[in-house]
Amino acid sequence: MPTYVGVGFSDLKDSREAGIAAAREALINAAFTQTTTEVGAERGAFVGLTPTRPAFVLLFSTGRHDPQRLVDGVREVLHVPVFGGYGVGIITNEHLGYDGHEVGLALFTTDKTQAHAVIAPQINGREAEAGASIGATLALLNLGTDDSVLLLYDSVHHVDGQPRLNMATPMIDAIGKQLGGRGWPRVAGMGMIGDMQLNPTHQWYDGKVVQQSAMALAFTGGIRMDTIIMHGCRPAGRYYTITKTDGPVVLEIDGRPALQMIHEMLGPDAGLTPDDYSFFVTLGVNKGDQYGPYREDDYANRLCIGVDAARQGLIMFENDLKPGMQVQLMRRALDFGYIGPRTRELLKRAEGRRPIFAFYIDCAGRAAAYCGMDEEEAVEVQRALPPGVPLLGVYSGVEIAKVGGAVQALDWTGVLCLFSE
Repeated sequence: MPTYVGVGFSDLKDSREAGIAAAREALINAAFTQTTTEVGAERGAFVGLTPTRPAFVLLFSTGRHDPQRLVDGVREVLHVPVFGGYGVGIITNEHLGYDGHEVGLALFTTDKTQAHAVIAPQINGREAEAGASIGATLALLNLGTDDSVLLLYDSVHHVDGQPRLNMATPMIDAIGKQLGGRGWPRVAGMGMIGDMQLNPTHQWYDGKVVQQSAMALAFTGGIRMDTIIMHGCRPAGRYYTITKTDGPVVLEIDGRPALQMIHEMLGPDAGLTPDDYSFFVTLGVNKGDQYGPYREDDYANRLCIGVDAARQGLIMFENDLKPGMQVQLMRRALDFGYIGPRTRELLKRAEGRRPIFAFYIDCAGRAAAYCGMDEEEAVEVQRALPPGVPLLGVYSGVEIAKVGGAVQALDWTGVLCLFSE
């Protein structure tokens, strides 16, 4: 049986009822897709809307929901494994919302595609160990070039009541080492957060509620995931050199205090103070030819999440900016015209195959309310996808994709994933 995907959405406040509503809608949409594909849209209305072989679910919601009641509601309707976690907001073909009670669910119905799941618990402070555990299990699967992996991890932990970030970079590096010579399959992923205040998050693994976890879903059996990056950023000037860091804190750039240098990069007319730098200042690392034309696929962006005023430093989302690395200040695009061509480029990569599902991992900082734009860039993704391709998107804390041939943690980035069969 071919694979079909149905997406469901809810913004009901009651978590159990929201889970039931999203699951029912996904079930109906999966059945409608199956019947209209197999017997034609004209006859589809006469076929009972019950899809064959529900297999597994991807579930995401904002942090306003009770994680146990939400998944209990889903499992009342769908008796299948459930994977996912919190996000700042949800995007579907018809809906876009954040900071409310949004729930998004994707139901895969198939007897061919398999989702092999592995989890690493308690990743805070042991990201590399968690990555090694996940990588060792993935290596045993002997994944092929058309097999795909979705990485999901808890972005936040708390020490003495204060939020701290779990780092994706050491986890990714450790997975890569375990995969060894066979290399990475097709891959994308996200660091999950439930709100912009970095409150504790929850995840679902096989329907169980967990925290501080990293999980990988490896898709085999004919399904393939192609990805493309939507940065929406371009370099704003020359290269600068990182000269001093402490973990995720950039202390010096070109031998001078980082805050001082950022002020000069932005220019006196920017009207910004260090208090404005959080979720605004973005540094780009060019993984390609530094002297060639700009290529979006070669850039890994790093987003500032705060300042260390005492040390005049920038606190970044990741800890991989090291002394000697060259960075550029990135300016954000006000024109979303690039999204349509990028989406068409992604669809072309799946030419000759049947697109079954689009998954959009979108940095929460790109939502209009947080980046100061008048329009939502995710609306352009909704418009760019062809009719009949179900979409589920999640506003994330960190995005993961291949950049310059290597798997990277990314910030202020969208990663559009197209599943095809």
